[in-house]
Amino acid sequence: MQPTTFLPPFPQAVEKWWWMEACNTWPEISEDKLLNLIRKELVKQSDRFNKFRDFEPESYGKRDLSILGYGNFYFSRTWTAMTYAFGEAIHLRGWVPPKKGPIRILDLGSGTGASGLSCLHMIRSLGIDNHIQLEAVDYSSKSLAFLKKLHSAKKELWSDTRVTTTRLDLKYPSEENYRKKYDLIILGYSLNELLDDKEQDDPEECYKQVLHSIPAQLKSNGLAVITEPAQSNLCHLLQQSSAEVSKTDKDLHLHAPYFNGMQCPLAESNSKFFSHEVRKTLPLATVEKINRPLNLEIREVKFGLSMLGYAIPRNLGNSYQVCRLISPLKKRKGTVSFIGMAANDREYTYEFQRRDLEKEELNDLMYLARGDIVKANMPEEAISANERIRISGMDKLHPLYMPRINHSENKPS
Repeated sequence: MQPTTFLPPFPQAVEKWWWMEACNTWPEISEDKLLNLIRKELVKQSDRFNKFRDFEPESYGKRDLSILGYGNFYFSRTWTAMTYAFGEAIHLRGWVPPKKGPIRILDLGSGTGASGLSCLHMIRSLGIDNHIQLEAVDYSSKSLAFLKKLHSAKKELWSDTRVTTTRLDLKYPSEENYRKKYDLIILGYSLNELLDDKEQDDPEECYKQVLHSIPAQLKSNGLAVITEPAQSNLCHLLQQSSAEVSKTDKDLHLHAPYFNGMQCPLAESNSKFFSHEVRKTLPLATVEKINRPLNLEIREVKFGLSMLGYAIPRNLGNSYQVCRLISPLKKRKGTVSFIGMAANDREYTYEFQRRDLEKEELNDLMYLARGDIVKANMPEEAISANERIRISGMDKLHPLYMPRINHSENKPS
């Protein structure tokens, strides 16, 4: 079973740029001391995100160390999540650039530009040659300055593109923004930061207001692509709020993560399980070096995903046969199975008997990842009373969307 799509890897040139920025900021200290300085900052950042949920400018996005720590360790992960998300928008959900004129992209909560620059790089890697205008919005002027500096330094990765920046807190949108229309609006791991504003009486309502404001800025064939950290409460809130937005505007449709505009059943039922993707990634050399004493997870990228747009969602089918993997593969003594959310709005367990699989077929099956979309060509009689579908062989399972990063592009020739 071969990938349906190969996506571009994180550029080594950007990895090297971030490391040189750190070296040039503290030229007087050794590499070991610089690595330890970054490690201490990353521990603080991890606590900030996972324990204290503190996103005040004084502690985040204002200091060189905070930004360079993030840039050398987390930047590539945020970039890769958006590569997968935007890749799905292009290769599966039907996003196309305008036939004439520039591609206009709005990056809300851009930070130092991981998501926005990832999109620029993806578009150019596909040979799309429209001029691109990226408008980046963030409350940290220092982060925006790093974004512009990186964009200018590595023009060969995104030729004929222009970046403009606006310092703005997403909680206080500008009326000027609503007069503009965009082909693509992205929010890469940024919406969740609105939930921790101590000044807001109802931060969840603020989160929803920002999401509700997005459609007014979309062109008729544009898409909003949103990624969030893979945490149960955040993913449920993203899916619930996206569904609310689509209900408020009858012409607006949910394009992802599921099918035919369907809402996320896991979020609707407040299930203990939540909709997110888990994608394997090859860690950068710099990330591995920083991570040696930290032992953080660096070989997977996990994220929740939502897409909204005015175009009619692409029809991938509406039966039990088409599903998105919402669990890891489970290998037991006699069976291999996964749970899929099907296009008929129901959850099934898709199961193979191991005795029916050759060794190579078993390896192919284990290559599937949470987030892949497949079609099982089995009759209704294959569905048991407990919503289990027994698949008789690998020839009955076909990938509809199975993206993988083409890491060979980063290997020296």
